[in-house]
Amino acid sequence: MLSVHEIQRKVDRLRRAHFERDERMMNVKDVRSGELDNLMPGAMPDAWPKSIVSNTIDVTARDMAEVMANMPSINCSSGVMTSDRSKKFTAKRTKIVNWYVYNSSLNVKQVDFCDHYNTFGMGIYSVEPDFENGCPRIRVENPMHTYPEIDVWGQLKSFTKTWRESATILAEKFPMHAKVLLGEDKASVGSDPLIEVIKYCDEEQYIMYLPERDCRILSQSPNIFGKIPYAVAVRPGFDEEIRGAFDEAIWVQLAKARMALLGLEATQKNVDAPLALPADVQKFNYGKDAVIRTQNPEKVQYVGRDFPQAAIAQQQLLEREVMLGTRTPESRTGNMDASIITGKGIQALQGGFNTVITTGQTVIGRALEKALNLALEMDQKFWPNAKKEIRGVLQGTPFEESYVPGKDIDGNYTVDVTYGFASGLDPSRALVFLLQLRGDQLVPRDFVQRQLPMDIDVVQLQTQIDNEQVTDALKQGVFAYVQSVGILAQQGQDPVEILTRVARIIGNREKGAPMHEAILKAFEPTKEEKAAQEAAMQAQQEQMGGQGGEMPGLPMGMEASGLPRGVAQGQAGMNPGGRPDVMSLLAGLGGGGKANLGATVRRQIGA
Repeated sequence: MLSVHEIQRKVDRLRRAHFERDERMMNVKDVRSGELDNLMPGAMPDAWPKSIVSNTIDVTARDMAEVMANMPSINCSSGVMTSDRSKKFTAKRTKIVNWYVYNSSLNVKQVDFCDHYNTFGMGIYSVEPDFENGCPRIRVENPMHTYPEIDVWGQLKSFTKTWRESATILAEKFPMHAKVLLGEDKASVGSDPLIEVIKYCDEEQYIMYLPERDCRILSQSPNIFGKIPYAVAVRPGFDEEIRGAFDEAIWVQLAKARMALLGLEATQKNVDAPLALPADVQKFNYGKDAVIRTQNPEKVQYVGRDFPQAAIAQQQLLEREVMLGTRTPESRTGNMDASIITGKGIQALQGGFNTVITTGQTVIGRALEKALNLALEMDQKFWPNAKKEIRGVLQGTPFEESYVPGKDIDGNYTVDVTYGFASGLDPSRALVFLLQLRGDQLVPRDFVQRQLPMDIDVVQLQTQIDNEQVTDALKQGVFAYVQSVGILAQQGQDPVEILTRVARIIGNREKGAPMHEAILKAFEPTKEEKAAQEAAMQAQQEQMGGQGGEMPGLPMGMEASGLPRGVAQGQAGMNPGGRPDVMSLLAGLGGGGKANLGATVRRQIGA
């Protein structure tokens, strides 16, 4: 275990090694917050202390973070799941890790994490034990003035964070060190100085100390967890330096802001330019509707210069350079020329932006996997026998579950984080892409539903869709049934039965019954109808029994030969008397007595 002075020497080495990185982070922070004068003192005039142009760096960073921050699909699949027990074990662990995400509010904090990743080139998850509630929590750490020590294999060896905090606030947090924090420096009596604090963590210990107070230790404890509870996502680069996405574009933004101020200054000088008058003017007035008497009015003018066209061209060039430096297509702002509004044009414009999002989500997904691995291990190690009640939302469906970490985690900390094949596409383009694949029958409907840019329960969703389609089919059947009323009336038959059943459907729906139940109840025969049907059937059976036309056990209306009553041998399936159907009759007409094999068939399907 390192001593505090050994840790301080190590922190000093890390600071010297990452001095340029810290300076880049501070520069980007100043540009995004509008503090341009911190980078270029004197660049902003006193009359205009802030930039008068849009902060393209900040707008782009927020846009990229919001697109990249879509939460991935989180599952705990463990090899081949053949038994019901393994499936239930995996399903419960999946609910546990999704509860970690829900309980830590990562759906909201993920935007900050992605913003840190793009702006500073590094995002950090901190996994901390919440002993009050008995669960691990995942927090997003600001990467400024942090020094993760990473080996060649990408494993974290130590983590250091430095910051400055008010002496009064530190004294409230650590009252046992109040004299050191407030009383030693007599020159600072009545003031509230900012004191530097360093937090260091490795596999052996946690320590927090004050380097400016002779490395006074505020707190120190052994690392009983045995691992460094941080997961770091580092933006890929061409060297070993950690670089953000806007490290070089900030200087173009500064030039753009400076050019805008120069243009404003040139315009002001033109407005305040002196008035040139001819020699014959001896007296003139100022103000609105002023009268100047002269014999040469064409010589009355302001002495000034037109705004240079080169400045306008330079301003447009800087705007394009900012877009190029941030790899943001112009279509993200809605500012596109009509000549490129085609599928290929949009694809070319969005190509660079999509690859940035895809690469970022790949790196961030790996860091989230590591953080969830640590959360599962921490949960089992600190609270192995505690029974916990959890709740959350999984695939669009709320759930409530109870688990015991030692039993339900059981040393299995594997987590799969996937963003899907549509990673990098914004929701509207991802939906169009999925519909195109589905329209050409390249993928099944289930695949499209699982890739939708929203959290849904696919099984429940498809069940609802099937129910709606069957309900629509029932409605179409009822509509066709109602349309037969006119035909029956024309034939002199009574349509009251049809109208009565439809009226029953309307009444059942008004009582709140679902459509399928309303239709089923409407077509159930009443007691009177059942009695009438039974009486008619009995009378028919008695009549047929007296004639002996049917054999016992045969369906009603069938002869002993198996043919319907009144149909002769060889005429089964034909019209009464064996007459040909209309199509066959028309096929034999015309042709001068010769066989005519032509026929026209029309089929109609109800819409």
